[in-house]
Amino acid sequence: MSHWHYQVMRHTDSSGEEYYAIHEYYEMDDGDVWTENPVDVTGVSIEDLKKSLVCMYRDIDNHGVRNYD
Repeated sequence: MSHWHYQVMRHTDSSGEEYYAIHEYYEMDDGDVWTENPVDVTGVSIEDLKKSLVCMYRDIDNHGVRNYD
């Protein structure tokens, strides 16, 4: 069984500088995968946007930071 969550990923740019971005992350039995591009913070309403932000915040606390490789 697989499921997804928001995941903070540590990136390194071409000059060697680190930065962080939120991706969707899928935990699977045969290997984890994540979205190539960071997620946008958008919603069809203010309440929808707030819900997305709360989920992102909760998942940051629950899952920490992973390296984007």
